[in-house]
Amino acid sequence: MIVVTKAASQAWIARRQAAIEAGQRTAGEEPTAADREAARRVLTGEATAEQTIAEGLAELEAEHDTR
Repeated sequence: MIVVTKAASQAWIARRQAAIEAGQRTAGEEPTAADREAARRVLTGEATAEQTIAEGLAELEAEHDTR
């Protein structure tokens, strides 16, 4: 887990988030608030990438329930 304790760490997170958003835009997608929050959680160690992916898939399944 990454522990953010220094201003430099906050700057590191901000740079990584900017890079992630630039990548999404390059791929033709505008980052959403949920995308930004998921990236923040992974970068700060609050969640793993696998957890945020599973959460996103669960939200999609709930939204598009075809039962």
